[in-house]
Amino acid sequence: MAESVISFVLGKLGDAFVKEVLDLYSVSGQVEKVSRELIRIKAFLEDADRKHLNKRQEQWVKEVRDLAYRIEDAIDTFLLTVPEKKPGKREAAKRLFMKAKELPAVHMLGNEIKEIEARFQEIETSRVRYGINNLGEGAGGEIGQPVKRIVLPGVDEEGVVGFEADRDKVLSLLLDEKTTRRSVISIVGQGGLGKTTLARKVYNSEAVKQQFPIRIWVVVSQNFNSFDILRKIADELNIEPPRDLKDYNRLTNLHQSLSNKKYLILLDDIWKENFWDEIKEVFPDDKNGSRILITTRKIEVVPKADHKKVYELPVLNEELSLKLFFKKALPDSDTNEKIPDDLYAIGKELTRKCGGLPLALRVLGGLVSTKPAASWRTEMEKWDWGKDGEECSAIISTSYDDLPFALKSCFMYFAAFPEDYEIDPKPLLRMWVAEGFIPQQENKTLEDTAEMFLEDLVQRSMIQVSERYFDGSITECRIHDLLHDLAIRKAREENFLVVFPKVDGVRRLAIHDRESFDELMASPVSNLRSLWCRGQPPNVSQLTRLKVLSSSNIVGYEPDKFGRLSLLRYLKVTLKVREEHEDYFGKFIGGMRFLQTLDLRGEMYNCDLPDFVWNIKTLRHVLLSGKSLGPPPSIDLTNLQTLYGVKARESWVVQGLPKLPNVKDLGIYVPEAQGGVQWDAIVTLLNTMKHLVVLHLQGPDIPLKIIDMRHFLFRYCLTNLTLYDTRDDEEQRAQLDYPQPLNQIVLDVGMLPKYLIRLQLADIKILKDLFLVVEKLENLRYLLMSGPKLPLRLCCSARGFGKLEELYLWDLTGLEEWEIEEGAMPMLKNLEVISCHGLRVPLGLQYLTVLQKLNWVENGTSETEANEIRSICKHVPSIYIFG
Repeated sequence: MAESVISFVLGKLGDAFVKEVLDLYSVSGQVEKVSRELIRIKAFLEDADRKHLNKRQEQWVKEVRDLAYRIEDAIDTFLLTVPEKKPGKREAAKRLFMKAKELPAVHMLGNEIKEIEARFQEIETSRVRYGINNLGEGAGGEIGQPVKRIVLPGVDEEGVVGFEADRDKVLSLLLDEKTTRRSVISIVGQGGLGKTTLARKVYNSEAVKQQFPIRIWVVVSQNFNSFDILRKIADELNIEPPRDLKDYNRLTNLHQSLSNKKYLILLDDIWKENFWDEIKEVFPDDKNGSRILITTRKIEVVPKADHKKVYELPVLNEELSLKLFFKKALPDSDTNEKIPDDLYAIGKELTRKCGGLPLALRVLGGLVSTKPAASWRTEMEKWDWGKDGEECSAIISTSYDDLPFALKSCFMYFAAFPEDYEIDPKPLLRMWVAEGFIPQQENKTLEDTAEMFLEDLVQRSMIQVSERYFDGSITECRIHDLLHDLAIRKAREENFLVVFPKVDGVRRLAIHDRESFDELMASPVSNLRSLWCRGQPPNVSQLTRLKVLSSSNIVGYEPDKFGRLSLLRYLKVTLKVREEHEDYFGKFIGGMRFLQTLDLRGEMYNCDLPDFVWNIKTLRHVLLSGKSLGPPPSIDLTNLQTLYGVKARESWVVQGLPKLPNVKDLGIYVPEAQGGVQWDAIVTLLNTMKHLVVLHLQGPDIPLKIIDMRHFLFRYCLTNLTLYDTRDDEEQRAQLDYPQPLNQIVLDVGMLPKYLIRLQLADIKILKDLFLVVEKLENLRYLLMSGPKLPLRLCCSARGFGKLEELYLWDLTGLEEWEIEEGAMPMLKNLEVISCHGLRVPLGLQYLTVLQKLNWVENGTSETEANEIRSICKHVPSIYIFG
């Protein structure tokens, strides 16, 4: 949306560096005039966003948007052209550029501003001519800002109701023992009916998990072809995918990988009518009950041989429709509380508009949940419900129109992702911030506000949550394909974003096909501001205006061409750099002076980032893979919130520590050669931090002064802690002059932060009565212990680990006994014990009454012991014992 462009430009003009550059080149006065006009136009657009405009008004708004883009282009061109001012060089620069008006860049900006001012006057005249006199009156503040809803872990985000009977019917077709031949089971129904939700319930059922050792889910959609399906299946089986449908060798390998195995292949959202005839020969029929499960909107897709194995998904009846609607419309009400008669009557009218479609019910319920209940009828009367058969599309379009102006840009951003893609919210929110979509709110970081925006989209059912963390935060989300279609359509209409190959004049581009880059180079891409691509990006020398670049692989490019991307705010790439190329990053990052997010995780390199990178004051998130040195001494990184995967510097000990006052997520590796006194520097660094939520420390001989966290200021904030001791040589340990063996140090209950939710202890040698301490952490949901080979006996006492849901014990080769008292771990759902070779069958396994999944692998368990575990854990739905 143009409002977000204007907000971004205003933010850019308010940046301290930009202000100084404009002042230095004597153009600040001209730009201030533009800024004032931008503020006024922003108010108009915010007000226009809430109104239904006629054709003439829509044309006027389009002209305003075009002008906003032109202003952004003018500022970007100027910033790209003028040289970067180095610290301490101001006076020299003033003398050097005494005749600033003679610079071509200044002339260009001045002339462009004059033309923009003239265009402002034309737009003002046309506003009156188009009858838009009252548009924008009273606007000026932030309108309709989302409010974050508190969500508890485990909440059913999709508001699923029903489907139990539907699931059982599909399972009866899928598990029919009389049909031993390979067959195709079909779930058929219109868009928004819940086919994928039903398929997911079937796919994840314990009966299916036990019957089919091989399960593969492939999202197909309209743009997939038969070859894409086979390639995806090959990827899931970890074999070389076929190059095309005539690649007989690899097709044969795929066939052999499935031979003599009972498999379930789920193909979600099939559109092509003859798809089965093209691929069926690849799937062996060993008469063992293997199945292909498909979902489709078209009955014509169903293979003729299996036309009787079809489940046509019905719409929801009135009772279930009302239940689903009110579950979304009144999210904070008690489910057992009686709904007032007048509200119930309006609800019945609204649900009838949805025709029993779950998607329409959820979206409509999410829409009215943002309105006072007293205004439901008034709102209902002014909405466009569409023609018969088009109600669902009309409802989701209405929900989009009702979004606050700032949320529309965030919603359209989902058009960049492939259909049915599982999206990680953290990089998504960082990209929203980099794009300038997120307004600054008092006492909140931009990331906090972005998270509120995402929660608002979830509450409106515009976005679905796949998974939440223990504290309720979203860890994966997705968008329904009908809403994805809407996002793509709106993004294209606004010239906001397109998916390749439609490129002309676009400012944001997503490329999902790895083989499209050569074709892209023949397209006009100079205006691109954001680029997402799964593979290697095109020649970046043409993309100098990029602000967001996300690519899965960069190799073979000249690094200095990336260094020209001086406007980048978000950079997430995978690099392949040899160790001897020490100067690579200096050229690669070059002049990226506005960078906010630098994400190089997964990179293949051993080089350090040059120190000048840490002088980029706008840095907010730096994520590396543990091979680069952290910030140099005394550097001030006030805006930094994430610093992950860096090595501690020896120079921290003598030259001072970096200033990281606002870091929330910290991951540091201490090289083994440093150890000892280096931990003193880490302790001092941690003492300066007040806001840490996530802490990951890895290094040799982690001392008690690190583990005892009661003196740290962040002890009330920290929820996620990982301690990984990298030394496993007792002789070397003895040479370090530790006065007391670490395995004899007794922990105190108060040492670990009381609000910990997730705790990982790898190779930590302080194990004396460890469980007796950790089990008293009242908020702990996740515990992983691994590594120490010391003799160990564990006991979980009654009422210990009151909220623990997941427990992982890995490679505890010294673990001999484990006792679980009755009442311990009452909420444990997942238990995994791997490579604990000396462990006998634990006492008290039967007390884990809510356990859902038990993995017992490579523990030297005899068949007799395995049978004993199975007998004790009859109540556990999923048990896997091996070795």
